[in-house]
Amino acid sequence: MRIAVISLFKQGFGGGSGRVAHEMARQFAIERDVALICPGEGTELHIEENGLRVLSVQSVGERHACVPRLSRKNINAMFDFLDAFRPDIIHAHEPASLSLMGQIWAKMRDVPFVYTAHVLPSHVLEFGAADAFSFANNPVTETAVRAVFDNFLRNCDALIALNRPALVDIRASGYEGDLFTIHNGRDLSTFDACPIADVTSPLRVLTFVGFICERKNQRYLVEVLRHLPANYCLRLVGEAMEADYERELQSLADGLGLGNVVFAGPVTFEEIPRHLQETHVFVSASRMEVQSLVIIEALASGTPVVGLANETIDELVDAGVGGRVPSDASPEVFARRVAEICNLPPVEYERMCGNARQRVAHLDWSTVRDMTVRAYERIASARPDDTVTLRAQLAGILDQIRSTELGEIVAERLPAFRHRPRPHGGHALFPFGEQASRVSGATWFYAGLTRVVSTGIISTRAVSSTLTHTSIPPRLFRMKGLRMDGGRIHTDEHRL
Repeated sequence: MRIAVISLFKQGFGGGSGRVAHEMARQFAIERDVALICPGEGTELHIEENGLRVLSVQSVGERHACVPRLSRKNINAMFDFLDAFRPDIIHAHEPASLSLMGQIWAKMRDVPFVYTAHVLPSHVLEFGAADAFSFANNPVTETAVRAVFDNFLRNCDALIALNRPALVDIRASGYEGDLFTIHNGRDLSTFDACPIADVTSPLRVLTFVGFICERKNQRYLVEVLRHLPANYCLRLVGEAMEADYERELQSLADGLGLGNVVFAGPVTFEEIPRHLQETHVFVSASRMEVQSLVIIEALASGTPVVGLANETIDELVDAGVGGRVPSDASPEVFARRVAEICNLPPVEYERMCGNARQRVAHLDWSTVRDMTVRAYERIASARPDDTVTLRAQLAGILDQIRSTELGEIVAERLPAFRHRPRPHGGHALFPFGEQASRVSGATWFYAGLTRVVSTGIISTRAVSSTLTHTSIPPRLFRMKGLRMDGGRIHTDEHRL
C-alpha cells in the first residue's frame, strides 16, 4: 500500500496536527512506501534514509504560519509527483491549502482521501491564531469558513476522529460518511525512559507545555499558584501565540507577588521529556482540546496530570492518574487537588505515576499504525466505482474555490472534465461579486481558514507576500493595528 500524507506545516511546527502528520509519515515508512507533502523553502523532492519521499512546496512565512504558494507551477509539480507516486490512499491533517489540492487530485484519479480531524467542526473558528483578524468574527466570514469546511468534509471518503467526543461532534455536524476512531500516536519509549520526579523534594514543580494563548487559559494556572505554598513553582513552557496575553500573565504574576512563575519560552519537541521528568504535576486549564499530545506525553512519562474538564481530560484523566477538575471549579479547588498529590507518601505517588503510564499504553505508534492501515484497507475495499459522483464532487470543490486557473489545470489533466464556474456573485461564499472574483482562490482560503490552518502568530511578511498585487478591497482587511498601502499590509506591531 502506497500512502501519501499531507501536512500544512514544516517539520517541527504546527502544534499537534503538524507533529502527528510528520511522525505518521515516518512511522508508516518503516514498513510501507510513503510520501509526505508539506511546505518548504522551495518546491523540491528529497528521499530520507528510510525511503520516505518528502515533497516540499514553496511557501512564504515563518515558523507555524508558513503559507504554500499555490501557483500553477507548484500545483502542477504536486500533481505530477502524485501521478508518478501513485498512492493508494491520501491522508490529510488540515482542511485547506495543500490538503485541498490533494483532495482535488484524489477525485481526479479515484483515490480514497482521508482526513484526521484535529479540530471540532462545531468549534472550527475557535482553534488557531485568527483572533488577530477582526473580520474573522463577522457573520459573513463565519458562514464562508463553515461552508468551505463542510464542503471539504463532504468530499472526504472517510474521517478519523481522535476520540468519542470528536466522533459525536463530527456526526452532529452532519457528516454521514465512514468514520473511524483512532487516537493520536506517540513514541512511548521516549517517555518510558523519563525518571519520576522526587516527591520528597522541597521544591514542587508544576508544568504546562503548549502555546501561550487564551484558549489554553494559563491565567487560571497563575491564579492557582496563589493558593499554594511558596515552595510550588509554575513553569509555562511554550511559544507565545498572543504577545499581549503573555504580557498580561506576567503582569498578573507580578501583581500577585508570585516570583515563582517561570516563562520558559518555546522548546523543541525533543526537549519536552526533560521538562516532564522534573515535573511533580502537569497542569492544564485548557478550555478545549480534541486530544492533547502533551497530556498523553505527561502521562507516558509517569507524571500525574491535573486538569480542567475538556475533551482530553475527560477521556484520559481521573483520580487514579491525577485529577479531573470541573470546568467551572475555582482555582482554589484546583490547587487543593495539586497539593493532595504532591503530599502523597512516596509509595502512593509512585503508584499513581505507574498508573499514568498504563493509562496511555495503547497509544504507542505501533498500535496506532496498525489500526490506521486496517482502516485504509476497509475504505479501499468498500469504495464504489462511481465516476459520476466523483466528477460532481470535483466540480463542487472547484466551485467553492472559484479559481479559474485551477479549473484549467484540472481540465488539462482530465480532458473529459470541463468545469464552468458560476457567474460572478452566484455563490454565497463570495458575496462581494466582481471584487471577490479577482482574488485568487488560494487567497480566499487563507483569509477564511486562518483559524483552522494556523496555530501560531502569522508574520506580516507571510501575509504581505501572499496578498501583494491582488485586488482586495481594504475593507476586507480591517485587522487590529493594520493598514494597507500599495497592496501591502503594514502593522506597527510587526505581527498580526
